[in-house]
Amino acid sequence: MEEQADDLLKHLEVEGKQIAKCRKLLSDLILSGDKINCSRVMSLCSRLNAHISAFDKIDEQLTELEKLCSL
Repeated sequence: MEEQADDLLKHLEVEGKQIAKCRKLLSDLILSGDKINCSRVMSLCSRLNAHISAFDKIDEQLTELEKLCSL
């Protein structure tokens, strides 16, 4: 179970980095002062939401694994 938890934590870290990357791209786009390309923003938001969903699912799996280990 420890190996499974380690794998989940690594995957959680990857998703967290992707979330940070998407947030940075959105922030840079907004703060650039350039005209906002709506399709670009929608694409970034979609990617961000996908990574957040994956992050939440992994977090849920880790929580369940911790519950099993504590029994």
